[in-house]
Amino acid sequence: MRNIFFIGIIILLFATNACDSGKQLTQTKQTAQTAYNNGDYAKALELWEGLINTSKQKGSEKQCVVFTKAGMAAQKLGQTDKAIGYLKQATYSEFSNEDTYYTLAEIYNEKDNLSLELENLEIYKEKFPQGKNIEKVNLRLFELYVEIENWIKALNFWEQLTVDQKSETQQIENFLTVNDKLGNEAKSKELAQELLKQDDENIAALNWLAKHYFWKAEKRYNKEMKIYEQKKTRKQYAHLLKVIDEVAVEFNTALKYAKRLYKLDPTPENAKLLGNTYSRLNYKDKAKYYQDLGKK
Repeated sequence: MRNIFFIGIIILLFATNACDSGKQLTQTKQTAQTAYNNGDYAKALELWEGLINTSKQKGSEKQCVVFTKAGMAAQKLGQTDKAIGYLKQATYSEFSNEDTYYTLAEIYNEKDNLSLELENLEIYKEKFPQGKNIEKVNLRLFELYVEIENWIKALNFWEQLTVDQKSETQQIENFLTVNDKLGNEAKSKELAQELLKQDDENIAALNWLAKHYFWKAEKRYNKEMKIYEQKKTRKQYAHLLKVIDEVAVEFNTALKYAKRLYKLDPTPENAKLLGNTYSRLNYKDKAKYYQDLGKK
């Protein structure tokens, strides 16, 4: 009976210690979270690191639930390497969450590591399609696909942006680039005109429209000249004169945009475009002036 009594006492002591330990753990977590919410990231990190060290001592790191929180606190303190370490530990544990991958993506964005930022955003998108940061993730993924010139993915991702995001000037410019690279001429023209409605000095729109009308006229002019050189008949000559009148209208439209573009963005490339447009319209002096500027 005595042995049973002592065994009972020992079990009760262990249970009491475990209960106290559990209460202390909960209290530490709550205190750390309160400190984090109040902007005291150093205190929060210290408390969470204490819990992490306890888990390591027990050999139960994979069951540690605070790696992500410690990583977020370290990020706030500018301790980037430590933040990455804790967040990666979270991905190896059973307790990674949307904050894990979103914070990693933010850090890699700050470090200008495009491939790892993209990787973590894509994981977030796959694992948490309804996550609290999904709108930001979708927008950043669209921007990254434009940056890495994955035009098809960018085109498909456009529909996942919000109405407000689609109305942002920068995103319309990005979408203009996507459609231009994919050869979607009608859509590109629509987007360029939309940009000019928002801002009549939008450089991206003026650039696209100036080049569009110039090359449209230039290609047609060269095509018809080649045909005429091969078949110099009166009928063909009369047709050529008609075409020249028609392309002159488009060259004048190109000139209108090219002049505005160069005034806002006087680069050698834009000077060359303006000079070549003047040349096609037979403004020899102006053509030479701007073509010379384009060589500098």
